[in-house]
Amino acid sequence: MRSQFLTLLCILTFLSCAWGLSDAVVSLVKADAVSETVYVKRRASTPEQQKAEPKQYYEDRSSGNVPLPEDPLVVRQLAIAQLAYSLLTLIGAVFMFRLRRIGFWIYVVGVVVGLVLPVTLVGFGALNVAFGVFFSMLFAGLYWVTLKEMH
Repeated sequence: MRSQFLTLLCILTFLSCAWGLSDAVVSLVKADAVSETVYVKRRASTPEQQKAEPKQYYEDRSSGNVPLPEDPLVVRQLAIAQLAYSLLTLIGAVFMFRLRRIGFWIYVVGVVVGLVLPVTLVGFGALNVAFGVFFSMLFAGLYWVTLKEMH
């Protein structure tokens, strides 16, 4: 019987992987448009100033203060890395949801791929846009706690 904790972890992983897969596919298909993403610097303002400012709809999705790469080739390479990472972690989560222990190891391989592949393809600057992988490392530890439930 699967615990509620393992079920919650798997569902959160499913959602994260679905987001990652959709983001990777969009980045692969629309690499030129993604590479032209405008970096929008947010400023602290009062509620009165917020009403007076025009709404900003197109915003940089990278983590931190580092904008997305401007080179479409780099965007494609990062999208390929994200696609591999998301697919492997999704497959691992599906196996763990079915209480199969092999899913944990597939998930761990996905996390390693998510860390190593962007650095291999683009360099250490890729870690700026691969922030979700660090949460996956935390999830790997949480999945490790539930490993005894799986066979």
